[in-house]
Amino acid sequence: MNGRVFWASLRGAGRPLLFVTLGTAAFFYLVLLSFPSFIGQGGEGFTEFFREPPRYIQAFLGGSADFFEPSGWIVVGMTHPVILALQTAGALMVASGSVATELERGTLELVLSRPVGRTPFLSAKMAASLGTVTIVQIGGVVGTLIARWTIPEVAAVTVGDILLAFLGSWVLFGAVAMVGVLISAGSSLRGRATGAAVGVVVAGFFANFMASLIDEIDWLRYASPFHYFRPGDLMRGEGLLDLLVLVGVGALAVAAGIRRFATRDLTR
Repeated sequence: MNGRVFWASLRGAGRPLLFVTLGTAAFFYLVLLSFPSFIGQGGEGFTEFFREPPRYIQAFLGGSADFFEPSGWIVVGMTHPVILALQTAGALMVASGSVATELERGTLELVLSRPVGRTPFLSAKMAASLGTVTIVQIGGVVGTLIARWTIPEVAAVTVGDILLAFLGSWVLFGAVAMVGVLISAGSSLRGRATGAAVGVVVAGFFANFMASLIDEIDWLRYASPFHYFRPGDLMRGEGLLDLLVLVGVGALAVAAGIRRFATRDLTR
């Protein structure tokens, strides 16, 4: 891995990465800030519904969630479209442009003309992509911990449970980042690479959602990375082995990306 490429890539993310991280922290805090109001009046008369939500809500949440517990609202935060969008942006901020942007600008050949091999170059981009994922996840952890420390009703959830949930989120979006690098390694336009990577994420979420609702296509959920990330299960100490599937997806994307970049024609 080339250290200069790594740090230059992280610096390039700069302000957008800061905004995404702060947005993630603020959104998790706001979600948990809603919890006291809900248990005070919003859940009256619907105890059974909110303790064991119906199938269509569980499909959206990636599993069951108890809305009368703060852990259930962490699950809501992690599966909310706003957070999914922010996490995806953090994962692809460096990844989708790792090769495509350099080719589009015409700077890649100049970089590689220096003592920077293709594999060290791409490895640095991959490490920087995981770095942006990590920073955004830290923002989410900080926002959740601040809520735990400042909102008495949220204090029941343990720090260990919070960290387990965010570990799962980090593994999921780390895999997304590696897939983004793989797509970028075979593309010459950043816009095309970003669009393809976002398309993969949207298709994966949609496949898992529909497969959770329709028995006839239940098998399709195993093809979606979102099936292997169930924050509610993780906070109960379950589902940790499923994360190995996401680790495997990320590892395969790393190997395929390095091979693709090592053999591609950089003039196109």
